[in-house]
Amino acid sequence: MNKTLVNDVVWDAFQQGSEPAFRALYVAHYTLLVNYGRRFGADDALIEDTVHDLFLELWHYRRTLTRPQSIQSYLIKAFRNRLLTQLAQQNRYQSRDESDDSFGLLPTEPSAEERLIEAGLHQEQQQRVQKAMALLSPRQQEILYLRYFSELNYEQICAVMGITYHTARTQMHQALTALRKRLQENWSVSILLMLTVQ
Repeated sequence: MNKTLVNDVVWDAFQQGSEPAFRALYVAHYTLLVNYGRRFGADDALIEDTVHDLFLELWHYRRTLTRPQSIQSYLIKAFRNRLLTQLAQQNRYQSRDESDDSFGLLPTEPSAEERLIEAGLHQEQQQRVQKAMALLSPRQQEILYLRYFSELNYEQICAVMGITYHTARTQMHQALTALRKRLQENWSVSILLMLTVQ
């Protein structure tokens, strides 16, 4: 049975009021949502409250929800919107242009850089990769995270971030080009980074 079919069966059971299916959805997505929330600089208590509130609302409105094409991207988008609203209410997040966004790749789970270390690369090489990624715009960092850590496709990224397909592809291309350019002195790092990320 493929993953999409399993997810659809769990979603349908959840909509019918199955508590085990609801728990399965929660458990399957909790860590992903918490790690994603940390990238906005929110504290763990707010992130956890936001995840809990999201799932309570899902449970409350379960019978009126339609089955999303991708449950994961649907939950990420709903969580992102709810978290940004909470942060705005706390005056910790303000709508700004892309260059001032607060999204960042914080070390909350094994990152591409940490995977490079595990592959036996030297500390100096790992630092070059970190510096190169830190120079990307916040939007590029978020797109990389959603694409390669959350494994969303471009259509799902567009839905989560509220951007066009063209913008998502352009930002991704620019991010990967910038990483390759900044790491060109050491091709082994660049190649391993691209293999790790793609």
